[in-house]
Amino acid sequence: MPVETNATLRILDAGAADGTWLRSLAQHYPNQKWSLHGIDIGSALFPPPSADGPIVDLQKHDIREPIPKHLHLPESFDIVHQRYLIWGLKSSEWPQAVGNLRSVLKPGGWIQLVEAQWVDRDTPFDPVKFPTLAKMTEFQRWSTAAFGMNAYIAYELEDLLSDLGFRNIKKTSFALGYGAMAREEQWKVTSAHILVEGFRSLGHKMPPGGIPGVARTPAEYDAFLDELRDDVIKHGYAPQLNIVIGQKPSERALASL
Repeated sequence: MPVETNATLRILDAGAADGTWLRSLAQHYPNQKWSLHGIDIGSALFPPPSADGPIVDLQKHDIREPIPKHLHLPESFDIVHQRYLIWGLKSSEWPQAVGNLRSVLKPGGWIQLVEAQWVDRDTPFDPVKFPTLAKMTEFQRWSTAAFGMNAYIAYELEDLLSDLGFRNIKKTSFALGYGAMAREEQWKVTSAHILVEGFRSLGHKMPPGGIPGVARTPAEYDAFLDELRDDVIKHGYAPQLNIVIGQKPSERALASL
């Protein structure tokens, strides 16, 4: 995204976890001056202060709530980055959450949203050829709909930013390969394990009667995940990762409207 490279850029990473993304940003662009900040709903992953590497300021905050001034002043960031909240926000919470991030973005600043199309809306898995992968789709739909979340939010990021008044909206997409579709041989097995184990804990949240079309009991659910891991290793899984950017209008741009 176009930014001024001769000035110190203030960056906010929402959902920062341990600050890895912020530190990697500084490592990839060592000639750029940064002021790195992150917020996350929990602080358990925040590392202790260290003299090694770039200085990263991490604060606890839920982006569903307005960002208080004692954390970050309004319109104080050049770039705001947010990723992977498909299983973190209810459908109705997206406009408010992104609006809260917009409030701390400078006029002319940029927001970047990153979400994956975990469920392929247009070309779903054939349940005859790939029954276990098709079950994964049913599970993903259930795991979002059952908790009021939106399985298709990755398709809607551009409209979301447009509705919130952002301009110069652009999308970049690429395949996020797991198992047989991983780009590097060394990741083919590991990536399948990572994908499947991320679903494992949801077995404890199964409603009475189980997950429709997937499993009736926790034991069946575990067996399904084992089969899914093997199928991903054999056939692969490659959801599209959508990276959508938008610019908050500057005062000059607003005056010209």
